[in-house]
Amino acid sequence: MNVSNPQSLPSKDLALATIGGVTAVQVIATMGILIPAAIAPELARTLDLPVSMIGFQVSLAYVGATLMSLCGGLVQRKLGAVRANQIASTAIGLSLLIIAIPHVVALFVGSLGLGIAYGMTNPAASHLMMKIASPTNRNLIFSVKQTGQPLGGVVAGLMAPPIAIAFGWQWSLMAGAFLALSTVLLIQPLRAKLDGDRDPTTKFRSAVFKDVSLVLRIRELRLLALAALTFSGVQLALMTFAVTMLVEDVKFDLVLAGVGLAVIQIAGVAGRLGWGVIADRNGDGRKTLLFAQSLSVVAAVATAFLSDSMPLVAVFGILFLFGMSAVGWNGVFMAEIGRLAPEGKIGSATGGVLVPTFIGVMMGPLVFSAIHEVTATYTMSFAVLALVTMTGMVPILMMRGSRQKE
Repeated sequence: MNVSNPQSLPSKDLALATIGGVTAVQVIATMGILIPAAIAPELARTLDLPVSMIGFQVSLAYVGATLMSLCGGLVQRKLGAVRANQIASTAIGLSLLIIAIPHVVALFVGSLGLGIAYGMTNPAASHLMMKIASPTNRNLIFSVKQTGQPLGGVVAGLMAPPIAIAFGWQWSLMAGAFLALSTVLLIQPLRAKLDGDRDPTTKFRSAVFKDVSLVLRIRELRLLALAALTFSGVQLALMTFAVTMLVEDVKFDLVLAGVGLAVIQIAGVAGRLGWGVIADRNGDGRKTLLFAQSLSVVAAVATAFLSDSMPLVAVFGILFLFGMSAVGWNGVFMAEIGRLAPEGKIGSATGGVLVPTFIGVMMGPLVFSAIHEVTATYTMSFAVLALVTMTGMVPILMMRGSRQKE
């Protein structure tokens, strides 16, 4: 178990700067993945693709994320966590510029690049968060960091569609690239203060699968990874197809559908902070995860009743509940990895657990697309996903209670 010594924690100012910098990178990483989804109708029209194909774009991105997670902990140890985040932000900016080239091959290459960059961020971020976390605030600290993911969705949902309509879809991607490259400079001051523990002698040969083998040796980490395999798939299906569902089934225009995506992501921020506070107070991240996912099941079933005749406040209310639960679980999840990881192995444990997590993310949109082929509506397809969430709750039930005397 990895527990920080409060006496060794950095100064308050450095801790706040670290949280801010890491969260900013998380915002950029998720924003990059979701901008194509937020402008899916425009992008698909230009490339002469069906709108539902955007799910394959997101899945391709997470192929890259899965591959990078195999060695994400090694990259963090060799280069330093801050430098790893800077490289990731640079790759996100360049990948968005590649996607701006109106060709299917560019979409393929850029999506893969976005995923590789995304897979580099979490092991580095977890390493930095454990430097400033203590047992009494660990869930909240990780949840604050994890708010960067739904906030990235908010940025994508509110920024990309209006820019696409006003200036063209390519400008949405270029705006995202500008933000990504600016973040590289934003976190540079943290490099000298936080990357002193890097090990330039770290070898990659014959070590790529060590992070996964670490997870396989620890029962609780294995169960946590199995649960995340399903939870992450549902989360990405929601974020990927929410705009399309609102346009196609609920008859929103693209801008209002983008607001709907933002509602989901704002709810995800509220959920991550709220679940983090609850988990710290009750001392049991396992029970908190189970409760959050129970609400996700309820929200998924309720989504089947969305229609153009439903009041706007009711539509947004269901989306908020779905986002709070299906998008809000990650902070407690990441804190559980930190709690269960061997001393000094938080980056490796995170990278190892995220391999099946990203496989779930990769498969989620593909599974959703297959479900849609049967149901013919996006709303009913989300209801079917409730079964996937329930499957993921089984490994959590098998875990021993996480309450600890720390």
